[in-house]
Amino acid sequence: MNQNSTKMKKTFLIAACFIAITFLRAQTDSATQKRQKVFIASVTTMDSKSLTGSLAAVNDTQLILKSNNQRMVVPAENLKSFTMKRKHSALRGALIGFGVGAAAGIIIGLASGNDPVMTYNPGPYGDPLGLEAIGVAMNNSFAMTAGQKAVFGGIGLGVTGAVVGTIIGAVAKKKFIIGGKKEKFHDLQSGLMMKLVNK
Repeated sequence: MNQNSTKMKKTFLIAACFIAITFLRAQTDSATQKRQKVFIASVTTMDSKSLTGSLAAVNDTQLILKSNNQRMVVPAENLKSFTMKRKHSALRGALIGFGVGAAAGIIIGLASGNDPVMTYNPGPYGDPLGLEAIGVAMNNSFAMTAGQKAVFGGIGLGVTGAVVGTIIGAVAKKKFIIGGKKEKFHDLQSGLMMKLVNK
């Protein structure tokens, strides 16, 4: 292994670590800061109406949504069910998936090393049909260095991770069945408040 190849491996490994640390730190920072989380709620009322908006507040007796600067108040007794999910959860999932996938691809590419490069050696009987020469040429055309594998692996697994993260983020939501019962809603209230505010 030559010195340039070693330097390239170190560079890509540092890049992989940097990507992973950046995304993990972004998640940690957002979890430690005290700020209001934004949830999107889809509500079904007892009279079968559907309402959608950001969850503005929850108290003992009602759910308050906000949509286009308008407040919608849904009393507990008129609340059949509702689902909640984080705003921009698909984008967040895509970013995390890309970061993890790219880091994994770079590390795997570097760990696999350089592909061997074949030399053309026709032997004592030569290569009258040129088949051996073709085989050597094809093998060498697909041979990649560890750095190239890291680049392609990082891009490939990064995109795959982004797609998977987007899907998971898009479908990640929680459903609550209230059925117009104030007691059920009251029992959920403290848990909902904890979700709304980061501690």
